[in-house]
Amino acid sequence: MPTKRRTYKTGTTRRVSGTPTKTYNRSTTRTATHTASYSPTQYNNYRKECQARIGSYRMLNQQFSGAGKVTAFSPTVANRWVKWANDGCRIYKFSQTQFSGFFGAKWNNPTPTAACRFLKNKFGNGIKAVTRGKGNYWLVAATPRVTARPFSTYNWK
Repeated sequence: MPTKRRTYKTGTTRRVSGTPTKTYNRSTTRTATHTASYSPTQYNNYRKECQARIGSYRMLNQQFSGAGKVTAFSPTVANRWVKWANDGCRIYKFSQTQFSGFFGAKWNNPTPTAACRFLKNKFGNGIKAVTRGKGNYWLVAATPRVTARPFSTYNWK
C-alpha cells in the first residue's frame, strides 16, 4: 500500500517523511556577474517621464495644500484630476501672462470651459481639462500625445 510522502527542506538536509534522512552536498552561494553597462543618455525618455509625473503630482498637491481655502477644486473635481494624473496625463501650470502669451491675447479672462474648448480645437482630444488654480494660475490636463509647443518645451523643475 503506497504511503503519502511530504518533502520539506531544512538547511542542506532534505527530509522525506517515512524515509531515512539524506544529506546532500549543495552549495547555496551563487554569484551573478553583470557585465553590461549603459550610457545615462539611454535613459532620457524614462527620466523625462518620471519628471513629468512627479511634476504633475506636485502641481496638484500645491492646489490642495497651503494657506487659504481651495476654491479651484471641489473634492469631486480633485478626484477627477488625480485620476487623470494616475492614468498618465500631465498637469501643466501656466501663469495668466504665459497663458495669454502662448494661446493669444484674447485669453486674458476666459472661462475654463471656453479655454478648454479652444485648446481641444487647437491641440485635439489630448487636452482633458482646463481650470483655474491657486494664485491666478491655469491648470491644463493633457495626455503625453500632445507634443506641440508650449507642452513640448515645458520645464518640469
